[in-house]
Amino acid sequence: MNLEWTETGRITKCVFHQGEAVDFRLDEYGGPAWQCRLGEELRTSTSPRYKDGWFKEAFFGVELRHRIKMEGECLIIEAEAENQSSQTMPLDQLGLRIGLDCSMESYPQWDTVFAPTLLRCEKTWFWGLLKSPRGRQIAVFSPDPIASWHLDYNRFFADGGHRILTFCLDFMQSGKLPPRHPQSLPFAPGEIRRWRIELTELSGGQSLTHWLADKGAPVFAGERWSTECGSSLTFQLLSAAEPTLTAEGEPVCCQLQEPGVYTVTLRSEQPREMRLIAENGQHQSEAWVQFIHPWQTIMEEAANQVLLQPQKMGTHCESWYGLFTGALAIVHDLHFDREAYYQKVRELIPLGFDVEKGCPIVHPGRIQNTACMIGLLADLTAAAQDRRPLELGAKLADWLIEHCQRSDGAFCNGKGKHYTSVIYIAKSILELVLEERKQPEAFWQQRAQRHFEAAKRAVDELALHRDNIETEGQATLEDGMLTCSVAQLTMLARMLDSDQRQPYIEAAEALVVKHRCLERTAVADSRCSQTTLRFWEAQYDVLIMGNMINSPHGWSAWKVYGIMDLYLLSGKREYLIDAMNTLMSCVSLLDVEKKTLNWAFVPDPHREVMAFVKDPQQAGKGKFVKQTIAEERVAMISSWYRAPEETAVFGYLGSWPDVSTDQGGCCDNDVHEIFKCLEEVILTKAYVHEEKDSWDAFHCTVENTAEGLMIRPREALVDQVHVLLSSEKKVTVEFASGTVTVILQRGWIEADGTVRAD
Repeated sequence: MNLEWTETGRITKCVFHQGEAVDFRLDEYGGPAWQCRLGEELRTSTSPRYKDGWFKEAFFGVELRHRIKMEGECLIIEAEAENQSSQTMPLDQLGLRIGLDCSMESYPQWDTVFAPTLLRCEKTWFWGLLKSPRGRQIAVFSPDPIASWHLDYNRFFADGGHRILTFCLDFMQSGKLPPRHPQSLPFAPGEIRRWRIELTELSGGQSLTHWLADKGAPVFAGERWSTECGSSLTFQLLSAAEPTLTAEGEPVCCQLQEPGVYTVTLRSEQPREMRLIAENGQHQSEAWVQFIHPWQTIMEEAANQVLLQPQKMGTHCESWYGLFTGALAIVHDLHFDREAYYQKVRELIPLGFDVEKGCPIVHPGRIQNTACMIGLLADLTAAAQDRRPLELGAKLADWLIEHCQRSDGAFCNGKGKHYTSVIYIAKSILELVLEERKQPEAFWQQRAQRHFEAAKRAVDELALHRDNIETEGQATLEDGMLTCSVAQLTMLARMLDSDQRQPYIEAAEALVVKHRCLERTAVADSRCSQTTLRFWEAQYDVLIMGNMINSPHGWSAWKVYGIMDLYLLSGKREYLIDAMNTLMSCVSLLDVEKKTLNWAFVPDPHREVMAFVKDPQQAGKGKFVKQTIAEERVAMISSWYRAPEETAVFGYLGSWPDVSTDQGGCCDNDVHEIFKCLEEVILTKAYVHEEKDSWDAFHCTVENTAEGLMIRPREALVDQVHVLLSSEKKVTVEFASGTVTVILQRGWIEADGTVRAD
């Protein structure tokens, strides 16, 4: 290991295992550097002096000192705070900025940068994981209780920026914190507090969970933290000492599997979310699991929310994204006020689009608005069994191709910026193509072919350039830039003959590998497990001023489309588990019992913001108030912040030439991407995967009998079952409409007896 630092104690170079250097920042965000806040006054390290083996400085009568050293292949930062004043010091924040460079700025620079994939305070200890797009991993551990953490973001024009610069561990933090976090105690005169932070790069064979367990902590390890009610969840608890485990305060059995490894199985016949606490005499750890509602129940309540959180037309399609959920609820004849829905559709579409000419009339340069409308019109065609929406969708597709597609196939916004993967322009066109292909007339087939070829050219360009493309806003290795590319690559691949698919699969899998640094895969928390790292949406969606991680967010579902397609294309079990884990975390934003749809889950433990809340003095208006968000779900605001009828509005606070007001403008209905995805992936489908004599079953139960497999869908809505087995078997499926028996190893079984390949 090689470590270098400046005369003021800031790290300039760190090399683990004689490998590639890990970059630390050399600007004002370098570190280690203290931050200390008392009231509104924040002081930060400038030029600490080196004395007696420590870098020292003092703020508010508190001496702060740190030192840096190496232990084997670990970077060790030791920090101390001593209250040298004569009074108890009510510090509001005391933290150490680590200074490791997390800023992903351009291709291919971001390949060597580490994203703060996960940071987590436990009651008695702290851990974290940073990952790079190339798959390198840095583990973080402290045996000491740490109150909180926060990320340092850049600024981008007037908005919170799209890049994370570094992270800070807040040893002391006043105010609201999650219940799991150690609470700050009064800092008494003469008291000394100490913290030890360890960072190491995990080698190829090292797992984060075992590395942490070796430190003495009880560690939750498993593939899944969510499942359907009526199913079981099995996972491991790693602990050198015998642990105790409780679920909502009730003891849970931990079965010793081998030294240091305990197996836990949980089951619930009813939907519920459960908080788990593990203790082993040295440390305490927390996990969350959930048993979700039936998929149809989830979809029906989401559809009801479309009307309770009204949709609005304007400069941003996010404001009317719930129209997808409503249309799909009608397609599947769910319990839903379809007349109220159609009334809203008839009101909104002409406000944003010229129905006769087939072109956008509000913010035409934001081409994802038009692309999403194309996809919605395909769904409306299926819902209403009426080809008028399809006709408008075809015209809009022609407009988009003519005005916004470059010669190399890429779709660009009104300023010429690459936008194919801002949402998913080509996927929306392919959704239209699927509906056009159902029409019997030759001219519809010609339209379908023309639109398919345009979409294919766009996806071919994605396959060629992969992550060397642009995205909306500031350049960065953006979550959606990758997941929307994967979704489009895999959707096209599934529409092609099997011998044409491989280049698209290879490109998609390469992007999936890079995207892993932006996923919360390491945490045993069903509220956010395997969802994606997004952090600048709040100011547009719910008008909360300040960046924060929103994970899951509606856009987290973008990941699921491509990952599930990759499962069907490759047969790799890891993709099936990943897709279903992510989707189940996403649907946890919907509280079916309380009939509440939340905008996002924010895992940040202490984020002080200006929030936009209902103003009781002005009906339908909002006002800004100070709030602290602390690892919690954040509510939507569309239920009370409404647009005037028959009026197109700006998508958030501000103005735009095409609209006259921003009243009601907010983008929180983008949460409905989750339910659009749910319908495509699971609502009418079930999956059975066999591997190494074990079974994974989603939306169904499976029984291996002497006569073959017996599959029973969990809901009557299921009309197709996908199986992937280790060998050809007799498979019987008890659909609601009747029983189907076939001999099959891999493929789809439909309720009418049809068997088809992936």
